[in-house]
Amino acid sequence: MNTPFIAHITGNPNVPTMTSVNVRAQPGTGTTIAILFQAPIGSANLPILEVQPDQNNGALNSKVYQWFRVTFSNGQTGWLRDDLISLQGDGRRFGYPALSQDAYAFGLLRQLLPTSTPAPVPIPPPVTPPPAPSPIPAPIPAPTTDVTAMIISNSGLNLRAAPVSGNVITRLAYLEKIKIVGAQPQAGTAFKWAQVQAPEGNGWVRTDFLSIAGDGTRFGLSKGDEYPSPLKNYWWVRGQNDVQPNGSVDQHLGWDFSANNGEVIRCGPRGGLVTKVYNCTACTADKPSSIQQGHPVNDPAVLTSAAWGFGFGNAVQVRYTNDLLPASTQDRLAKAGLPGGHLFVMYAHMSSISVQAGQQVSALGQLGVIGNTGNSTAQHLHLEVHASLNPNDVSFGSMREFDPEILFLR
Repeated sequence: MNTPFIAHITGNPNVPTMTSVNVRAQPGTGTTIAILFQAPIGSANLPILEVQPDQNNGALNSKVYQWFRVTFSNGQTGWLRDDLISLQGDGRRFGYPALSQDAYAFGLLRQLLPTSTPAPVPIPPPVTPPPAPSPIPAPIPAPTTDVTAMIISNSGLNLRAAPVSGNVITRLAYLEKIKIVGAQPQAGTAFKWAQVQAPEGNGWVRTDFLSIAGDGTRFGLSKGDEYPSPLKNYWWVRGQNDVQPNGSVDQHLGWDFSANNGEVIRCGPRGGLVTKVYNCTACTADKPSSIQQGHPVNDPAVLTSAAWGFGFGNAVQVRYTNDLLPASTQDRLAKAGLPGGHLFVMYAHMSSISVQAGQQVSALGQLGVIGNTGNSTAQHLHLEVHASLNPNDVSFGSMREFDPEILFLR
């Protein structure tokens, strides 16, 4: 493999509101190092000219940041830190592997070869070496990158002594931060339980009430390169086909988030194409939902009506082609029999829409505002993900449907 070594600006996955990054004059941060300009997240295919460690030994979890001097399309050059970019191509002359797909730069280990030949060392007279001991495999170092989480249930979350039905140790608060040290699936369901360390003690919590940050693949959890939640301030409502307290399954496609009035719904971190807009002409200002107008939940008359947006109310459908998807999403699609597949995401029940069909939306661009339109019982965002091998597919309802975790972090 001998392909150009290039960088793509991804931003920090733990800061979903980030829309641009600082491009520095030198490989480091601080008041003495000038910011040349800001580059938007989504800037891609930037040729790499040079790589240097942080000149002030800036580090995260004892791993020193690496800085990349790149060339932008307008000819400007500058330095980008490795926790804000992904890499692709042949990086071997810079101490990186040859990468056939995007890889998060900070997650890669840079290994440099000596740049000069050491002085010759006198050769001692030959001696008979002692018998070599039996080789002992070097131990595999334990992962050092923490996997953390934040509680996104606005009523808090039980910390249990054991998964599922263990004794309740305490109640963790909404937005409280904890550390994940293990996980296991819940038999017979799609749920997973995380073993966590919290200020109040150690125990187990269900992962669908968590916003997870970091690479949790060693625990069977999210990779950490997925898209952030489309909302900045929100709380979790329900997931896909949730099991109810009585044991029944709520046949629900997609995820539901809730938030306060005016919360903005945003596009993915690399932008996307609006392929469909649903305008709810049956919605009124005082009664935006079909339930408020006397229709039962999931009334077929609403779900088949264009006036109600086929139940989605005011909604926007965005296409993310395969090249815009995180590496972990591309891999999951391939394993599901859709290599190179594209994702179509429905953002539903908005109070207002900010885009139009055919519009190319910029990275983290505004799609609309959270609302309670269509087949909806309360203000929320309904997020639904479908996939197709055809990037021009217009039959959303007949595409293959996936749990949004294939693309999104909660």
